[in-house]
Amino acid sequence: MSIVVYTRTGDAGAHVSIDNVTLSKEDISRIVGWLNAAPETAKIPVDDVTGSISAGIALKLKHNAKVTIQYNRKQIIVSTKSRFNRDSKYILDQKDLRDFLDQKLEGTYFGEDTVSVE
Repeated sequence: MSIVVYTRTGDAGAHVSIDNVTLSKEDISRIVGWLNAAPETAKIPVDDVTGSISAGIALKLKHNAKVTIQYNRKQIIVSTKSRFNRDSKYILDQKDLRDFLDQKLEGTYFGEDTVSVE
């Protein structure tokens, strides 16, 4: 998992870094469970998503399939690539996954837990 960390540098400066966070097998299992349990009504197909990505998770599956989860502190964006190179992208409304990502991002925005999202 990768997260974006904002820190202050001097009077008006800021430093942005990308940190890697190791997820436990239990974390990965929970994430996969949340994705698999999400009903179709919780998935809104999209072409593009706006906003700065604060966290990302890439899950590599069998046969070169891949699931990418991106979070902009407002929406969870899931992109899938099947073994037949079929792509899909959707916004996922999943509270447990959102809470998990928010917990991983605590303190990463200039030492604060939240960032105002417009």
